Amino acid sequence: MKSGAITASTLTTVCVFVPILFTSGLTRQIFADMGLTIAYSLGASLLVALTLVPALSGKILTRDTAGEKPNRLLNRMIAGYENLLRKVLRHKAPVLLGAVALLIASAVLAVSMGTAFMPEMDSPQVSVSIEMPEDATQSETWAMCDTVLERILTVDGVDTVGAMEGQSMMSMGGSSLSIYVLLGDDRSDSSQEIAKKIEEACADLDCTVSANGSTMDMSMMTGGSGIQLAVTGDDMDALRAAATDLAKTLSAVEGVASVSDGQEDSSTEVRITVDKAKAAEYNLTVAQVYQQVAAAVLSQTTATNITVDNSDLPVVVVPDSAGITTRETLEELRLTGTKNQEECEVRLSEIAPVTEAASASAIHRENQARTVTVTAQIADGYNIGLVSREVEKLLADYEMPEGCSYAIEGENEMIQSTMSDLILMIALAIAFIYLIMVAQFQSLLSPFIVLFTIPLAFTGGLLALWITGKELSVIAMLGFLMLAGVVVNNGIVFVDYANQLRLEGMERAEALVQTGRDRIRPILMTAMTTIFGLATMALGLGAGGDMLQPLAIVTIGGLAYATLLTLFIVPAIYDIFLKKDPKKVVIEEVEEV
Repeated sequence: MKSGAITASTLTTVCVFVPILFTSGLTRQIFADMGLTIAYSLGASLLVALTLVPALSGKILTRDTAGEKPNRLLNRMIAGYENLLRKVLRHKAPVLLGAVALLIASAVLAVSMGTAFMPEMDSPQVSVSIEMPEDATQSETWAMCDTVLERILTVDGVDTVGAMEGQSMMSMGGSSLSIYVLLGDDRSDSSQEIAKKIEEACADLDCTVSANGSTMDMSMMTGGSGIQLAVTGDDMDALRAAATDLAKTLSAVEGVASVSDGQEDSSTEVRITVDKAKAAEYNLTVAQVYQQVAAAVLSQTTATNITVDNSDLPVVVVPDSAGITTRETLEELRLTGTKNQEECEVRLSEIAPVTEAASASAIHRENQARTVTVTAQIADGYNIGLVSREVEKLLADYEMPEGCSYAIEGENEMIQSTMSDLILMIALAIAFIYLIMVAQFQSLLSPFIVLFTIPLAFTGGLLALWITGKELSVIAMLGFLMLAGVVVNNGIVFVDYANQLRLEGMERAEALVQTGRDRIRPILMTAMTTIFGLATMALGLGAGGDMLQPLAIVTIGGLAYATLLTLFIVPAIYDIFLKKDPKKVVIEEVEEV
């Protein structure tokens, strides 16, 4: 039975990564390798636990432990836990309601929490620029540079400082200089915080010192950061007007910066709209008007050829049409037509209005529809998920011109798509976990006692993110996925042991108390080893530590909270739903006749 519990606990952790095989696209690319590695490792550990560990224990653990001195501190802790557990079993309703209330509060917290695709990674360097007075000489600039370098080296977290001489780093007369600063891996402050300290350390110098710390934006994996609105339509003028109006609307949203309507490269064009009825009075068609206008504007002649580097190049003579392409001169352009069977001339403006309008440098199409992309960046200190939510609310009642439509794209769309995949993976993982526990407990009801800990454990993960000020990113969601497989392990061990005691004839409440006394140490040891193993990752130490930090924070917070659930909530739920004694399953061999 114990080997069955160990196997079930391992399989519940392995199966959370199986749904990765049912996903596609970016989600699979990011998580597949990690999930398969963890699954294979857990499979190997199960084999070791069932074979090598018992063999080594039989050889090494030969000393009789009956005469060992009791641990007073541990005994006091177990006695205190026993008293609390008995109180919980007597007052189950308030305890369960409190756990559910925390679950609801965490769900509300998750809605108000910002989202991100990948956490920002702190840059290991800071750029510093020195601006000297205009009358400063080059020698004075370099002397000031030495002083600034000395000041920078006194700042905690700085590892290496240097300056490069060259045209890109030195301006005319030596009035400015750029310095690069490499930060140490063991620093406690971010690059932006160190940049601020550098500016404070050099504030009293006779120069202007500007330091800039940056973060590595991982949003390029999504095709770009910020908000994108793909505006489509057939009428180019209406399309451009709609894009301009949407850009103005986006500018009113708090947290939005650097709004672009996608028309920055536009130029002015002269449009000639032929009135077919008036042109027909002079026996002119649209094609004939075009030919005469084109002949006046675009006519060119090849005069001769010249040879340059063994290549023949034509010499083209083009008339000076610069004066013709203006609106005023085009209006006065004379066209040749016929009226009353006699040849005559007519001004272009009489048969075709000439106007000026903005022209797009390029026309983009998406699904064969003309498209203009309106973009906006997210200001510092704001979250892409929260800002996108405000944009969606603002555009909910926005009326587009007839024939035009828009679609929200960009980073937030990729976040929502990946989040949906992860939620589906969590749902499938829970289904697989349930089936494994049904096989283990030989019951359809017992697994629900353990499964109840999964959503409640998510409370701990969300609270951990909130306490640490982290966003609900895709990496954090992967932590919740891992949490679904990890938190049930202790519950399986608890319920399995309680069932064994009841099968031996022990009363239900006493079986639960005895299970708590006997299993509190392995439960705490399992939780603490996992928590300590993820501690360095939760601190964000080492290169790339910032990216995986939310995963560790969610797992640690959820596992710590789930441990309390296992020790108190699981017994309470068990006492409510499993009042009947468990049935002993006997497997008999059938004799061949």
